[in-house]
Amino acid sequence: MIRLRRLTAMISAVNDYTLLKWPLTIGSVLITVVALLLLLSFHSDAWFTYEVTNRPNAPNTTAKYSGIVEQGSFGLWKYCQSKYNDPGIICGTFTRESRPQNFSLILILLSCALFISNLAFFPTWATTILILYNTNNRYVPHILVFLWIVFLLALTITAILICIMIFIAITTFYSPGTGSTNLYRIKYYIGPGVFLAFSGR
Repeated sequence: MIRLRRLTAMISAVNDYTLLKWPLTIGSVLITVVALLLLLSFHSDAWFTYEVTNRPNAPNTTAKYSGIVEQGSFGLWKYCQSKYNDPGIICGTFTRESRPQNFSLILILLSCALFISNLAFFPTWATTILILYNTNNRYVPHILVFLWIVFLLALTITAILICIMIFIAITTFYSPGTGSTNLYRIKYYIGPGVFLAFSGR
C-alpha cells in the first residue's frame, strides 16, 4: 500500500517537464511498436504477391480463357511460387544478384531503420522514467540530453522510412503493378511486408 502511494505521488508530482510525461510514454510505446513492425516486415517473405495468367486470344496461342499459370510471393529474402493448380509451394532464397528491382537498397535501408529504432528504446523509456522521478528537477540535464537523442533518432527513422517508401513506389511491382508478354499477363499485389513497413512509418 505504501509503495502504491509512493508511485501515485511520483506520477502526480509536478516538475519542469511534467507536461512531457504522457507524450513521452506514448512515444516510448510507439517506438517499441515501430521496431516490432519493422522486424516483422524485415522477415516477411511476402512484400509482394503476384499471379501470372494466360492472355485470352493472345497471339501464337489457342487459349480462349484466362487461367492462372503461376502464382507466388517474394520479399527481401525469399520468393515462393506454385504453378497451375499444384497445391505445393516451392520457395527459394534470393542472392544479391537475383533480388528484384531496388530490393538490395530497400534491405539496407530497412536494416538501418530497424537498428536505429532499437537504439531509440533506451533513451525514450529512460527519459520517461527520469521525468517521473524528477521531483526536485534533479535530472534536468539528463532529460535534455535524452530528449535530443530521442528527437534525432526519431527524425532519422522517419527519414529512412520515407526513403524506403519512395524506392518501393518506383519499383515495377508497385507501380504500375501489371505487366504482360505475348502469352501471359502478370499482376502484382502489395503483400503484408510492405503493409508493415508502411505502418512503421
